Amino acid sequence: MKSSQAPSLVGAPSFIFFRNHYSTDANVASLFSKYVDRTNVWSWNSVIAELARGGDSVEALRAFASMRKASLRPNRSTFPCAIKSCSALLDLFSGKQAHQQALKFGYEPDLFVSSALIDMYSKCGDLGGARKVFDVIPQKNVVSWTSMIAGYVQNDEGREALSLFKSFLVEERECGRDAEVFVDSVAMTSVLSACSHASNEVTTKGVHGFVVKRGFYGVLGVGNALMDAYAKCGKVATSRKVFDEMTERDDFSWNSMIAVYAQNGHAVEALQLFTKMIKDGDSDYNAVTLSAALLACACSGALRAGKCIHDQVMKIDLEDNVIVGTSIIDMYCKCGRVEMARRAFDRMRDKNVRTWTAIIAGYGMHGRAREALELFYEMVRTGIRPNYVTFVSVLAACSHAGLVDEGWRWFSSMHHEYKIEPGIEHYGCIVDLLGRALDLSVKPMS
Repeated sequence: MKSSQAPSLVGAPSFIFFRNHYSTDANVASLFSKYVDRTNVWSWNSVIAELARGGDSVEALRAFASMRKASLRPNRSTFPCAIKSCSALLDLFSGKQAHQQALKFGYEPDLFVSSALIDMYSKCGDLGGARKVFDVIPQKNVVSWTSMIAGYVQNDEGREALSLFKSFLVEERECGRDAEVFVDSVAMTSVLSACSHASNEVTTKGVHGFVVKRGFYGVLGVGNALMDAYAKCGKVATSRKVFDEMTERDDFSWNSMIAVYAQNGHAVEALQLFTKMIKDGDSDYNAVTLSAALLACACSGALRAGKCIHDQVMKIDLEDNVIVGTSIIDMYCKCGRVEMARRAFDRMRDKNVRTWTAIIAGYGMHGRAREALELFYEMVRTGIRPNYVTFVSVLAACSHAGLVDEGWRWFSSMHHEYKIEPGIEHYGCIVDLLGRALDLSVKPMS
């Protein structure tokens, strides 16, 4: 184990064993000292990698720091897992420190290290830092290009991602297909995600043609991304065509297509596809599926279908799921059954801001402003901060009840207390509120 010429296999299995069988920090520290050779960089790499893979990013970074304090020189295998731990924690400061260490030891140009750095900077929202790392890579491979494209997509820069993809194709053509610079299915999935963000039909069609030409059309991930890209362009029929032509489908495929129908007002088609999914039995429905089906019921006022789905939710014990529970509340409210929505709300153990907003909006849309405001006050007392949509519902309730002073107070608190900039919906509610009170004078915000 003392040799540094090859990775030691003793450290990793021993460490995996005691991570799985002991839980306290004291046990971990004791067994770490017993089984891991602290003088061997490969032993440290095994520890850092196992912690990172297990989701214990803080401990992975502590192990990295301990290794450096031991004056051991890290190698090219040390940095990727340490940097990925920074990504998982969205810890830009520690990520920059790891970057400086990689630079110091000459590993920044390494493709594995540089790709991890691009991913870290992108996930921490520093696209400038990610692009600087990308630009200095002497010989980029498909992972480098894909990491940078994905970084732009993660930060909602779809056009920049597509522009970079064009440069990728130019380099691929110059290097030839036998080189490491070639477009693969993972890269195409990121590019199609960029099309979704850009919502440009012409571009999406062009990328679709490229997908077919390169033989990626049968790849599951590519098909799912292509379906979503057409949906974001408003091409629901084309999205369904892609879905029907897929040779393989997973839960994500079905959920996406059902949600596309529901979100675009095609409730009947959404429920028909949900029924087909159950009958075919190729994929198991889950919380996301049920939420999309409930949205279709809410949009179409299909109370009977909504009740059937609610019954199924209770059978499989998903009523406490925040996403499903909120969808049930929204469905009952939009179908005119506020009391049923309230019962579902009261049964939920865990509630988030969307759950509270759904029931507040439900009372408000049915003219029961007092109950809506009482729930809003209760929500604030529980420590849940209202969001943009919550304030639309609250101001609409104040308008219906003619509560001018209260409505104006909450409107003013949006910016001053909650740091939310009012939008056109909020101003519309205030105009309606003042109009109902026959007071069209403009009051300055205090």
